[in-house]
Amino acid sequence: MKFPKTKRGAEDFVRFAMAQVSKAYATADPTLIQPLVDVKTCPDCNRWVTTTTDMHKNGQHYEGEFVDMQSVHSLTVKGDAVGVITQLLAPAGKTVDSQGRLIDPRSASGPFRTDFFLQFRAHWVVTNVEIVR
Repeated sequence: MKFPKTKRGAEDFVRFAMAQVSKAYATADPTLIQPLVDVKTCPDCNRWVTTTTDMHKNGQHYEGEFVDMQSVHSLTVKGDAVGVITQLLAPAGKTVDSQGRLIDPRSASGPFRTDFFLQFRAHWVVTNVEIVR
């Protein structure tokens, strides 16, 4: 995982992080998300990790595309921080158990403007996410 401390690196990191979130929901594997986020400062990140942990414990997973990144635009990197503005869709999908039985359906929603706040530590880390309404 090598994303430089540049605007392009931040944009590519957000794309990668959200692809990992989608994969984590599909496989109920929170370890795909944990190294990419700060659960202490990011409530949404904490929810992603907690939910996928619970899904794993309960033998559940998500079917369908979890998030569709429509656009990703980084602001100027200042020191070790940057904001990344995105437009995303939440396509319809569902949480199912190990037998494929429906647990929780999700209707499609969006598009949403979602701002990602990143900090560069040893690599980029999501420190907060905010849906702009």
